[in-house]
Amino acid sequence: MSDLKINFEAATFLTSAPDISHMHMPADLGYEIAFAGRSNAGKSSALNTITRQKTLARTSKTPGRTQLINIFFTRCTASFD
Repeated sequence: MSDLKINFEAATFLTSAPDISHMHMPADLGYEIAFAGRSNAGKSSALNTITRQKTLARTSKTPGRTQLINIFFTRCTASFD
């Protein structure tokens, strides 16, 4: 049994691109979490809340302001009993 610990508060912005073909993807380091949804659904606000950072992901009251794929990084550790 493993105990996975993710330090969401240490999240940092890595890169963004208009689509996957223009993106230099970071090395595969394990777990990935994706947020997908309709315009103005609160994805950026949810990310800021989870990470306890007010300005990690840009938010706006105007729908459709985030038009890029954004990648963030955070530390993840696992211990095995």
